[in-house]
Parts: sequence; C-alpha cells; structure tokens
Amino acid sequence: MFNITNHDVDCGGAKTTITDNGRLNIKVEKPEMMTTSPHWRRPAYKTRDTKTKIQECHAPPSLNIVIQVVGSRGDIQPFVALGLALVRAGHRIRIATHGTFKEFVETHGLEFFNIGGDPKRLMAYMVKNPGLMPSMNSLRSGDIQQNRADIREILDGCWRACFQSTDEDSKPFFANAIIANPPSFAHIHCAEKLGVPLHIMFT
Repeated sequence: MFNITNHDVDCGGAKTTITDNGRLNIKVEKPEMMTTSPHWRRPAYKTRDTKTKIQECHAPPSLNIVIQVVGSRGDIQPFVALGLALVRAGHRIRIATHGTFKEFVETHGLEFFNIGGDPKRLMAYMVKNPGLMPSMNSLRSGDIQQNRADIREILDGCWRACFQSTDEDSKPFFANAIIANPPSFAHIHCAEKLGVPLHIMFT
C-alpha cells in the first residue's frame, strides 16, 4: 500500500490537499488565472513540506483531438466554436462530420474529415421513427436498410478520422483524445481501441 502524508501544494492559484485517507481536495483561489491567455505558464510547485523537492509545472502538452459530430448544422456549430477555442489553446483539432459541412468547417480554419452519411436522410428517418421500433412504412419502403448502410458508413468514417490523413493534409494524425456527440455512436469504441480519453456531450 502507498503511504500518503497530508500536505498542501500550490500551483497557479489552485491549492491541492492530499488527505490521510488518500482523497484529493482542490481549491481554486485565483480563478482569474484560469481565464487568461492560453499560453500562460504556471509557476513551479510550492510545497509546505520542506522534504519534498520542488517540481516544475508547465502548461499541458499540445494534443491531437478529433471531434466526431453527427447531426444537423445546429449540432455542428457549437463544436466548431469549441474547436476554435482548443486551437487557440495550442491543440490540433480535426472536425469529423458529414461532407455537407466541409465548407462550413474549413471556412473557420479547422481541419475537416468526412465521415460520410447524409444528415437530411438521417433526420428524416428519425422523424418517421421517433420510437425504438421502426414503423411499418419504414419496413416496406426500405428505410431501415438505407439507415443501416448510413450508420455503417458513419462508424467506419469516425474510426478512420482517428488516425487517417486527409487528401488536403498529408501531415500524420493520431488522436490523443476524442470529443463527440452521442449520435456519432463510434466514439466509445474508438476510444477503447486506441486507449485515449473520451468526452461525450450534447449541444
């Protein structure tokens, strides 16, 4: 077992306390420090325990982050804003979504990856089948087979977006983290296979 002693560590206005039972308590005393320029460098750790060596604490490393989004333009737009904020923080961002939104994503200066699928057709299917069971009309018209094909294409596209280079950018890409909305479906499987963090969010 680990023997953790109680001591305080101060880094960039955030005080961290490790208690006797191993819990970690974090208190942000200077919240304004967290909202300044993304290029700020946090000072070295200052500890009250004179036996502990002073450790350097730097800003987090730059990451390759793929944002997987399935849905309409209203679903895509908030993730574009998030992507721009992450770029300003020094990360490489790739928006993986439908080809329909390629121009919209690239107009904002973000990297785009086409996962396939037709958002209009996906929305139409959801309107026709709001419940768990598809309607008889969908069974007769072949909507289910088409939806399966669309989802298969999206799952494959989301997986390739994690590591495959695009035609426009031959620079190698390998996702260090995944951000996704729930309807992209592949997110948790990609993260598990690659062993990278995943954040799922609604917009």
